[in-house]
Amino acid sequence: MLKKIEDLIKKQVLIIDGAMGTQLQAREIKSEYWQFEGADLEGCNELLNLTAPHILEEIYENYAISGANFISTNTFGSMPWVLDEYEIGHMSYELSKLAAIQAKKAIAKYDTKDSPKFVLASVGPGTKLPSLGHITYDAMYEGYKIMAQGLVDGGTDVFLLETCQDPLQIKAALHALNDVAPQIPIMVSVTIELNGTMLIGTDAQAIAAILKPFNILSLGFNCGTGPVQVEKHIKALSEVSRFPISVHANAGLPQNKGGKSFYPMGPEEFTTLQKSFLEINGVAFLGGCCGTTPEHIKQLSDAIKDIVPKAPCGFLKASLASLFNIVPLKQEPAPLLIGERSNATGSKAFRELLKANDYEGTLSVAQQQVRAGAHVIDVSVGFAGRDEREDMDKVVALYSQKISLPLMPDSTQIKALESALKQIGGRCIINSVNLEDGEEKFDEVCKLAKKFGAALVCLVIDEVGMAKSKERKLEVAERIFDLCVNRHGFDPADLVFDMLTFTIGSGDEEYRTAGIETMEAIREFQIRHPEAGTTLGLSNISFGLAQNARIYLNSIYLDHCVKAGLTSAIVNVKHIIPLNKISDEDKKACDDLIFNNQENGDPLFKFIEHFSNIEDKTEQSDEEYQSLSPEEKVKKLLLDGDKERMIPLVLELKDSMAPEIIVNEWLIDGMKVIGELFGSGQMQLPFVLQSAETMKTTVDALNPYLPKQEKVSETTMVIGTVKGDVHDVGKNLVDIILSNNGFKIINIGIKADLSKFLEAAKEHNADAIGMSGLLVKSTAVMKENLEEMQKLGVKIPVMLGGAALTKSFVDDYCRTIYDGPIFYCRDAFDGVIAMQRVEKGGELDTQMASDLIERIDTSDKIEKEVVEIPPYEEIAMPQRTFIVPPYWHRVAKTGDELDKELIFSWINHRVLFRQRWGYKRGKQTPEAFMKYEREVVEPTYEAIKEELISKKVFDPIAIHSYFPCIAQDNKLYIFDKKYSYNNLEEAKNIPPLSEAIKVMEFPRQRRKPFRCIADFFANDRLDVIGFTLASAGLKISDYEREYYDKGEFTKYYQIHGVGVELAEALAEVLHKQIRLDWNIVPNEGHKISDVQMKQYVGCRYSPGYAACPELSQSRDIFDLLNPEEFGIEISETFQMHPEQTTCAIVVHNKEANYYNV
Repeated sequence: MLKKIEDLIKKQVLIIDGAMGTQLQAREIKSEYWQFEGADLEGCNELLNLTAPHILEEIYENYAISGANFISTNTFGSMPWVLDEYEIGHMSYELSKLAAIQAKKAIAKYDTKDSPKFVLASVGPGTKLPSLGHITYDAMYEGYKIMAQGLVDGGTDVFLLETCQDPLQIKAALHALNDVAPQIPIMVSVTIELNGTMLIGTDAQAIAAILKPFNILSLGFNCGTGPVQVEKHIKALSEVSRFPISVHANAGLPQNKGGKSFYPMGPEEFTTLQKSFLEINGVAFLGGCCGTTPEHIKQLSDAIKDIVPKAPCGFLKASLASLFNIVPLKQEPAPLLIGERSNATGSKAFRELLKANDYEGTLSVAQQQVRAGAHVIDVSVGFAGRDEREDMDKVVALYSQKISLPLMPDSTQIKALESALKQIGGRCIINSVNLEDGEEKFDEVCKLAKKFGAALVCLVIDEVGMAKSKERKLEVAERIFDLCVNRHGFDPADLVFDMLTFTIGSGDEEYRTAGIETMEAIREFQIRHPEAGTTLGLSNISFGLAQNARIYLNSIYLDHCVKAGLTSAIVNVKHIIPLNKISDEDKKACDDLIFNNQENGDPLFKFIEHFSNIEDKTEQSDEEYQSLSPEEKVKKLLLDGDKERMIPLVLELKDSMAPEIIVNEWLIDGMKVIGELFGSGQMQLPFVLQSAETMKTTVDALNPYLPKQEKVSETTMVIGTVKGDVHDVGKNLVDIILSNNGFKIINIGIKADLSKFLEAAKEHNADAIGMSGLLVKSTAVMKENLEEMQKLGVKIPVMLGGAALTKSFVDDYCRTIYDGPIFYCRDAFDGVIAMQRVEKGGELDTQMASDLIERIDTSDKIEKEVVEIPPYEEIAMPQRTFIVPPYWHRVAKTGDELDKELIFSWINHRVLFRQRWGYKRGKQTPEAFMKYEREVVEPTYEAIKEELISKKVFDPIAIHSYFPCIAQDNKLYIFDKKYSYNNLEEAKNIPPLSEAIKVMEFPRQRRKPFRCIADFFANDRLDVIGFTLASAGLKISDYEREYYDKGEFTKYYQIHGVGVELAEALAEVLHKQIRLDWNIVPNEGHKISDVQMKQYVGCRYSPGYAACPELSQSRDIFDLLNPEEFGIEISETFQMHPEQTTCAIVVHNKEANYYNV
């Protein structure tokens, strides 16, 4: 089957079918089909394989007719641990087999030579992430085996691991599927979230590195986003992947309409975008995910039938990977630094932590190595009296979640290595394999490494013993190389040879030249096998010498070995001294010992004598950390998740300052920053959890010393996933974050109906209820719950959150039906803010609930003012004026073509200083505040202005253009410039409305004078409309981010504010130019303040605001102005990038003004 498909994609693109879940949701499925053994299992789609096979066969057949080559089985969640949520886990095999049989039957008659059909076994990720400890690798593996056996017995042709969220889950599934049916090809498709990574934090190139060693048919993307968002990830994958690429995206980003999911992208647009992916090397499989229908697939199939896919040509250097980062095995410059301190033999501190079973404490040892600059962390836990397998399991599980670097499990015990590999979602390197016990154990370790896709350290040891001479080292290395490559199929680039060195500090004559032998073996081996790597346990060279002397010898020897070709070293990175900090005398003492130079006597004696007179230079304090203020230290340790250093620090600080300041100001501010980093995708989920744990531990440590009224609040929230939804990852994250911010959380689990929420709230005297749900259907359940709570007279504050929930849904469908406070929470950190408001007695945060407050305050007034909109003919129209623009072509200016000083002069300082920067007068007198602005704020502004101009960070872009148009009711028809006019008579030549290149519809006021933007344009002749786009440029976001990354958050915040206001200022300059073009400026004010007070003719409306609330009209402006030519982009949710960009519609009518609809 694999060969058949590989041959097919050399000639044609193969089509994967569209959505199953949304096809089921679109059907009215009888309630009886959800019943099983007396239980209502609505939401368990896999049950329909048993109770309603005719529905599924119809869907399979529809997709086969539409042209799909791969027909996916209805088994996305048929793993035992998922079905266990419905108490039918024992039916995994049966339901899986039925699905494959039904699909096979439904498509049989459509399978032809020109349009071959394959049963594609849909294998989902389940509801648990093994990398976060929700489920073990073994449990996941066994469950996937049961499912796979059913699919195979039912006639599956190909497996599809889809919507993957965790690389460790992929490994468990690959192993299970291969063990059940090694002959069946496997496709892997991951889901990339809007933040650019998988849910666990892995990006496209990292997953390519992790899966590179595995034998899979394809690697690609599905779900999560639409075609627009996924394109950049396809390109990134294409650069590095050797596999054909599959893409089956959603029909755009989902929208929530009345509690139902709506995917806005129709078949034509979807097809155009998907087809464009075939320009990317490697893309060979296309299809659809959520929201796509047989019609989407039909149009896609028709459009690509004559296209031959481009072959994959990606290249990725041999690399290791954590869940979060790729690290090439060969660094430039060399070497790859492997941190050695998480080693029970070599580090007393690490060993003592293990003895105390303080696994969390071992994290601090690894974190020190991360901060010191290690690329990889070696993990060796074996020592007498301990269960090495158990220790390895627990330490590696923690490190995999919470350390950002790849790992090197280090053991001679195969069971311990296997236990480690079952915890590592990334790509690791095993330390090590050798021939000491012959080839049998050697082969076992090699097979284990191959199975899990690991690289391998090879020690030059054979049955005779450790190789000591250059010749013996090369002899053993060549034998191991041959076995690994030719017997076990390793890529030479994944092999790293440890040539072993012995101490030259013992005085033993046998080892006088040990350093030379190792160095020359490295040199010769790298010449013979340049693709392979070499490594060294560096500290062995100096074993037995004084600690202060060892640092120097290790550093000098490392330099010599790297020059000989060494590619990596196992070291204490903190104890490597830069060569420029080592004196010539120190270097000579080291060199004489390394090269056994006896011209001036015994080099070992001379070395010991030389360093005995030098003070210990090894205590290298963390200068950067020590230079921080106490507040900065606390926030840094919180961000690093370093509990080991945090607790002693705060317990020391409590004696010199009020501990409540540490808790309520420093720690809370630190968690806000972490929330921002998480929201922007710069901080992955496990690290957020690590910081939250550090927060909790710190607060617990300080609690006894807090004033009574300052002790951590017992404000309580009941949280659960709503009825019909079994997803709990997001809910549990909220639980962890809120708990570690001092709130009491009652977690009632998944599939919770309203009675369970209310009973728990009553039992625990809760202050708030939190409802969570991943599914769009869950948002409708939230609405139903609120309606019922309103009927019951319950008014407890409610927090709503989940992937499918939107602020507009909460505002339009939830706030209007419930009298109690409602908070829309995008993430766990919004939950913290909301609970802080509840803690203050239900006071609502103005940003989170301003709409609710406005609705409460003005409901009576609005009810009186809003009236029915009269017919268009009865509405008094503004007087329409006629103008002829001096030109119709687009004008675009960038950089030095624009007057930067002029743009800065148009910045509204009041808005910048008080709104953007947040400077408030507070209790100061007006005079004192003005003095502060003059002496502190304004100089800060001037300094930033000078910085942005002198460093050419401010690189503005301004685009405007005019188009002929005509109004009809609430719509504005925009025409191509070929219909432009130069006088009134020409303006009367109105083209057919069907010729319009854009039709923009605007809402009408629901109160007098019932104004609509279209009213300001002529409806009996052509008129002119202007469009503008103003941007502070492509550099400013990256520049401000540099300050953010350095921890200079104030400077970051200030530069960000200036950038946004620069875009607004440039928009005003551009609007002024348009008014000059249109000759409508004679009576307007000449001061900037006059312009800011709107003392001019005409108006500028930006999509998303007041009279022009439809944000999607930004897309129309982009289509007309084409700012993409200058690097400015717009997302599928109509957000412009860079952020410091604004676009607008410009109207010349003298009656045009701002108003609310």
